[in-house]
Amino acid sequence: MEKLIILTFIIIGISSCSTSKTISDNENGVENRQKTSNPNTPYIYKNGFENFEIKPILTINKKDSTYINELRFNAVFSALYTNKLMYDKYGKWDNEVWPDGATLPVLVWNKRKLIESQNELYSVITNGTESEQEMYASVIVFDSKNRDCLTKTSNVKDSLINYFSDEIRNLGSSKKFYAVYWKMVRKHRRNK
Repeated sequence: MEKLIILTFIIIGISSCSTSKTISDNENGVENRQKTSNPNTPYIYKNGFENFEIKPILTINKKDSTYINELRFNAVFSALYTNKLMYDKYGKWDNEVWPDGATLPVLVWNKRKLIESQNELYSVITNGTESEQEMYASVIVFDSKNRDCLTKTSNVKDSLINYFSDEIRNLGSSKKFYAVYWKMVRKHRRNK
């Protein structure tokens, strides 16, 4: 698990080798989208997303580097959607990681059962970005043997995509996560 946390400290996005799926308005519900002034993201989706993609992310640990796969849900209403869904379902995160220069943490949940039909416990890292150029909420998922579960050859990749897609579409209205999250962020900033 320590290796997993260290891998998340320095995350450098790259723009090649990603897979993407566009979700139609009928799947997300046109009534759940909101117009924006950003031509790159003309709509954001409340309890939904425009599309998803799996993006390989370069991680550096000392002198070693490797790619891990991040599942991104694009054009979400909040970059905190994956944080909130994990909190709502599994309670407070186990670790928070503050990558160098980051203004918000990456959250980590260890040993959580995500897929009902399996006994596997997963580690989930949640993140997201809200900027002029992009808006997404994301997850990185490892199994109990620290294997990346979002690779092209993973036998659980589709199940995980479906799981997180459904959870985003069914987010509850509870504000408890936001109170706990922003309290932690404010405390970290004061102690810096």
